[in-house]
Amino acid sequence: MRINRHAGGVVLLVLALVTGPDRATSQDKPSGRELPRAVEIPGVKPEVLARTEVPGAPGKVMIVSRTRYQPGARVRKHYHTSQVTFYILEGTMTVQDEGKEPVTLKAGDFLLIKPGTVHAHWNASTAEPLVFLEHVIVDQDQRSAVFME
Repeated sequence: MRINRHAGGVVLLVLALVTGPDRATSQDKPSGRELPRAVEIPGVKPEVLARTEVPGAPGKVMIVSRTRYQPGARVRKHYHTSQVTFYILEGTMTVQDEGKEPVTLKAGDFLLIKPGTVHAHWNASTAEPLVFLEHVIVDQDQRSAVFME
């Protein structure tokens, strides 16, 4: 797990790559079929902003989503099949890799999670929502998250 404070430039670069000529418009309603569905995670509302093929990487797609966690919402232990980044827009997120101490992220913080890292994350507040951008590059039609029982 790696945290960068105020990594807005990274987010802008990623968004610039995604919003090139092949980007999905809001009218296209991009699908994030590789991401968990909202019904799988109570209190969590993902909104796919863009889904595009990655130039030069056949079979890979990049998905950018804006996700909102209700106060106290939690995602149970899981791992990702690809690298995932979080950029916190508002609120406070707690992330805990299996066997490690929890880490707290706040607005402006950036986190990279490596493939296969078992972790959980949640809204650290019981009163305020958590909103973040999530960036995933994954094999087309492969689920990005695998939940642990």
